[in-house]
Amino acid sequence: MILFAPLDVHFNEANILQPDIIFIRNENLHIIKDGYIKGVPDLLIEILSPSSGAMDKIKKKAVYEQFGVREYWIVDPHYATVDQFLLVDEKYQLSETFDSLGKIRSPHLTCLSVELDKMFQAANRFGE
Repeated sequence: MILFAPLDVHFNEANILQPDIIFIRNENLHIIKDGYIKGVPDLLIEILSPSSGAMDKIKKKAVYEQFGVREYWIVDPHYATVDQFLLVDEKYQLSETFDSLGKIRSPHLTCLSVELDKMFQAANRFGE
């Protein structure tokens, strides 16, 4: 299931965040409770903006890593890139940085792949 902000993800009482895009596998849908996500989604995606860059790259990334989100993507619409982080031995490792000509695939979610040229073209319709 793909869900979009605004939707809170409750990792615990001290760590409630609102990712831009949330992917939860069917077998994990039980973490959706009372209109919130209470648990660890399978993939979280943040879309950078001038005001959110530090939060997405530092604070949110650290929380997602701490609670075991297996995969985290950071989309930079200004540079048309996507950083794909995978959890390896409880730490995020940058798997790859994709540009607008690439196609990103999730190694954990085989049903998920995105042609980035189409995604960034659609985003450019809205301007800077």
